[in-house]
Amino acid sequence: MTSLIASNTPDQQAAHYLLSELRTRIAVQQLPYQYGIEARALESLWEIFGLSREAMKTYPGCQEFSQLTTDMLNVDLRPVTAKWHRAHKAGLLDSKDGANDFRVDLASLQVKLVSFCESLQIMAYGTKQTDRKTPSVIDDEDIKGCFAPVTFGINKFGSGSIANADDINSTEEAEINARRNHYGIDKPVGEDAVGMSLSGGGIRSATFCLGVVQVIAERGLMKEFDYLSTVSGGGYIGSFITSIIGGGKDYSDIGKPYGPDTEQIRYVRQNAKYLSAADFKKRWSMVTGTMAGLVLNWSAPVSILAILALLGNLLATHFSESIWLSIAAVLASITVSLTAIYGFTLRFNVGARLASQILAWAAGCTLFTLAGFVSEKGYDLFSVALSSHWEISGYMAVWVIVTPAIARFLPMFRAATTKTLILNGAILASGAIVPLLALATYYLLRIVGSMPPESAPVLAWAPEWFVGTNVLISLAVFSGVVAMFLDVNSTGLHKLYRDQLSNTFVQESEEVRQLPLSSVNMAHKAPYHIINATINLPSSRNRTLRDRRGDFFIFSKHWAGSAATGYERSTSWTSNGKEIDLSTAMAISGAAASPQMGKSSIPTLSALLTLLNVRLGYWIKNPKTVQRGSPGFRCLLREMTGFGMSEEKPWLNLSDGGHIENMGIYELLRRRCKFIVCVDGEADPRSTFEGQLTLVRHAQIDFGVRLEPRLDDIRLDPKSNFSRTHSHLLRIHYPATSPDHQPDIGLMLYLKLSLTGDETELLKRYRLVSPEFPHEATTDQFYSEEQFEAYRQLGVHVAEGVFSSALLTENPNPTNIDSWFMQLAKNMLEPTR
Repeated sequence: MTSLIASNTPDQQAAHYLLSELRTRIAVQQLPYQYGIEARALESLWEIFGLSREAMKTYPGCQEFSQLTTDMLNVDLRPVTAKWHRAHKAGLLDSKDGANDFRVDLASLQVKLVSFCESLQIMAYGTKQTDRKTPSVIDDEDIKGCFAPVTFGINKFGSGSIANADDINSTEEAEINARRNHYGIDKPVGEDAVGMSLSGGGIRSATFCLGVVQVIAERGLMKEFDYLSTVSGGGYIGSFITSIIGGGKDYSDIGKPYGPDTEQIRYVRQNAKYLSAADFKKRWSMVTGTMAGLVLNWSAPVSILAILALLGNLLATHFSESIWLSIAAVLASITVSLTAIYGFTLRFNVGARLASQILAWAAGCTLFTLAGFVSEKGYDLFSVALSSHWEISGYMAVWVIVTPAIARFLPMFRAATTKTLILNGAILASGAIVPLLALATYYLLRIVGSMPPESAPVLAWAPEWFVGTNVLISLAVFSGVVAMFLDVNSTGLHKLYRDQLSNTFVQESEEVRQLPLSSVNMAHKAPYHIINATINLPSSRNRTLRDRRGDFFIFSKHWAGSAATGYERSTSWTSNGKEIDLSTAMAISGAAASPQMGKSSIPTLSALLTLLNVRLGYWIKNPKTVQRGSPGFRCLLREMTGFGMSEEKPWLNLSDGGHIENMGIYELLRRRCKFIVCVDGEADPRSTFEGQLTLVRHAQIDFGVRLEPRLDDIRLDPKSNFSRTHSHLLRIHYPATSPDHQPDIGLMLYLKLSLTGDETELLKRYRLVSPEFPHEATTDQFYSEEQFEAYRQLGVHVAEGVFSSALLTENPNPTNIDSWFMQLAKNMLEPTR
């Protein structure tokens, strides 16, 4: 064999040497998107230069080989390696998204290198032979299983089933069929629903989602979506789509991601500071309206405190502190005796129930008398403190000034554990503000009520009756009358929030802004819109609901409700006698700041938030109960305490959908969508993926739907502060709907608000001036033009990444969702086996 090779010409020997190297390199074999490392592939291309030089030096006289190889190196290979050398040094190839362009260049180069190898083979052996290709990561059988049809709709049996699933499914299917027919989409009826979810996150998420939607609309694929499920900030853009497209306009009116802005997009951009007033008159109206609502909400508590102050003063004339204490001592003795008797009844199992009730009454009376003693003692101390108010105020002022200075300069206050303790302490202290304030107000009213008639002349401006008891009676009656006519939906911040959102994102006439949900999308051009909210149920008898402190509530064109309350026609859900409209549903879905916030509730702060009127939530009438009028003060008390908030009550409290699930995917999984595009714009600076993984947990527990995302490439690298990619494709494992059926598989494309380092200079500049970008706090809802554009362009960039030629290797311009997802699956999915 050695002698045979030695007898070959230098050209044959050189060709044999280099061909042996090339055949085993990535240069002529595919680089799997799932596993391939672009930086190593580029290094392998560089090595071809050294191997070629080695062959030429080892086999002198290989003139034909040298000419062929030199042409390949200089004409085909060098332009690619030179182009990507600097990017490699900058670390751009460490990012999947940043390396997509390299993959495109590599694929084009590989065609030339394969042709070069064929020429070497002819030169070395005199024959032409094509090498077999490396098998794809995903085999055909696996792909086929991922694209088997899935019947959509709410499951009538098993986990997640609901009573009137057939009615819901039939109406939603009719809407979907009407839209498909309008666009000429040829799909079997009832199969392969396509859903898009837009996550919560205020204006940040809305702007990011807008960029994503614009790209998909520009590529002609938005018409393919059957469902649009939105939460909070995602609902801003979702309602924008429903009002514009559902109103009869085309997707070209919200497209053009690279400009110029359409009229509708320009309006949203110019009004991104949607909470800002247009002028001083509007600003002053907003301030006075907010303050008026705050004062009106205090009417009932003031009335109650005034009545208690009257009773307190009345009892004080007959019961001194010593009498209260004596009665408490007697009742305590009786309670101790009854405790012993209760023990005997338990021992002999006779009269235990009656004994326990008597014991409970005795203990309650004991606590009541002790409270009376403590109240009177506190009243005396309060009166003394009030007379020395300058001294006390001075001490408090010094403490307020000195404490921050101490916390700032002492090292122990800089530790993370200390900061956590301080934060928890502040929350507990905040929880004590309301009862302390109520107690102080009660004492002040008692002092006012104790003014004798002879003190009236001191108040020269006051009428004769303006003294003591008369003042308290007048205050109690006036406040009580005001409270009787109170509508807590109108006094809260909901109306202001709703009107400002509507003016920005529901751009049509006032009639459209007041359009009931049952009348939206009459043109059948927009997806079936599901607006997600949270129904707060901290007092539910259902343990699961009580643990979550709420349930998933939806608004849609035909149906609204939750599994806990049942689903009723959208026309049945009213407040103040009116059907819920699109703008109201959008505002409810985005009611982030509320005393009751589902799993995000902080019970110690609920009372304070209610007192300060930080109430974006909404009370809606339960259609299963008979209730007239408006939600009044009792609803406000429930909001403050969390008591009496269950699914059977006539008034139900709704808040931000993100208070239970912030991705908006839950309802799409309930409907067994075949393909889902999830746009995640929530604030996640530490890459904990709270929203996505909360959804994973809920889907597994409630529906038996299994999601197994692999998020390592999206997770932030602590060294570079970048992610490797913005996107991830995963399987949705739906359980069988009945024993006679097999489980189904769906696909979810997850798009994350993230940076990989390959973004445009505009985005790089904005991050320099705002290092928190792209996870700036949701509390910032006043976006400048630059801030708005940064998030919108990031959405455009992320969406364009999943249309890269490196992923769409068969058809760079897919005309339908199936074709798009088929190519993504071949390049992004990992094998099941």
